[in-house]
Amino acid sequence: MARTAGDFRAIGLNLAAVASGIYAVHYISTYVELPPHLAGAGHWQFLTNISLLLSQIVFALGGVAHFFKLDSLFRLKNNLHPIALAVECIVTGIYWPLRIMFIHILVKDPNAKFIPLSVDLCLHLVPVLGLAIDYFFFMPKWTVLPRFSLGACVVLAGLYWWWLKIIIDFENGGEYPYMFLNVPDELTRVLIFGVVALLAFALFMTLRLMHDLLICADITEDEKLKKEK
Repeated sequence: MARTAGDFRAIGLNLAAVASGIYAVHYISTYVELPPHLAGAGHWQFLTNISLLLSQIVFALGGVAHFFKLDSLFRLKNNLHPIALAVECIVTGIYWPLRIMFIHILVKDPNAKFIPLSVDLCLHLVPVLGLAIDYFFFMPKWTVLPRFSLGACVVLAGLYWWWLKIIIDFENGGEYPYMFLNVPDELTRVLIFGVVALLAFALFMTLRLMHDLLICADITEDEKLKKEK
């Protein structure tokens, strides 16, 4: 399977993922009213929505790169892809266990009305599946070095914390968007962000290794078969 710009199967994947993301953003911006303790900071305080935006950029770049066979744009998309997939893995990996079993750790009012399942899936499952399919079926191995990815994970975690500090009005009743961040002391919060950053890096390394084991092995086997013919 060719892993270069110009694969029209990848265009279909990218278009479907972009359409799914647009649907989710339209729904939450039109129909979802945030509770008073979250309303001031708006919808972009949620890591889910920020990661969705990053994923949408990656999918859009991929679609354009494949459609016009632009190698430079394909490389740019491939460099952004590991960050997007690692963050989406964090979002999905944290959200669904808490959503199903420990909802009180996720939201302040467990009895509040939730978004429809179709929107929920578009926000918390479709992006990570789309990025994973893209990586394992249509992309070469990530070229981002592990030391750079570790630094990127730490920087992104710090930027997200900084962003929350800016947009949330704590003095007037604002709170962090996820209940597990509303801990009494700052040190515990720092540790939470640190654990999330390290988990994102661990996911990056795991996915990179899986690509080596699953994809590179298949490519080597295909090359052997071609030589035998």
